[in-house]
Amino acid sequence: MKPSTIALTAAALAAAGTTAACNKPATTAAKATEMVSEKEANKVADGAQAAWISMKPSTIEAIYASDVVGFDPVDPTISTDWDHWAKLQEGFAGMKFNGIQVADRHIQRLDADHFIASGTATLTSTDGPTKSATMRFTDVYERQADGRWLIVNEHVSMKPEEKKA
Repeated sequence: MKPSTIALTAAALAAAGTTAACNKPATTAAKATEMVSEKEANKVADGAQAAWISMKPSTIEAIYASDVVGFDPVDPTISTDWDHWAKLQEGFAGMKFNGIQVADRHIQRLDADHFIASGTATLTSTDGPTKSATMRFTDVYERQADGRWLIVNEHVSMKPEEKKA
């Protein structure tokens, strides 16, 4: 190849690379560096806690992604099927929990579209068969394409009794 051809080829490749970089959406680069705010994550987690004590299966189900994976404290198997998950949430709503205390919630912000909420919740009921239950929870939230935050992974277990000294 002639030196002038090599220079033109190099210039063309450089120009193509620059053009390709310029055609990338600006939001992709900006979004990668942003982090979900503590305030937003807490607001979403507060909304989930309100849904849990709504006693309405449809309200409870609305905070979960359709492909949620989870462990429920009353079922020993992992749930990976929406129909199974919906039945578990109907059972939970039937417990008629209408109060919740979460004194130790911890938010771990991962990136712009993911965070984890973990803690211990004491659920109470004035009308249900179980008057009080204390559970440990870990919920992974993901921002959906439409902007909604949904739980994509959940692990809930009954809090073990503390050993007395």
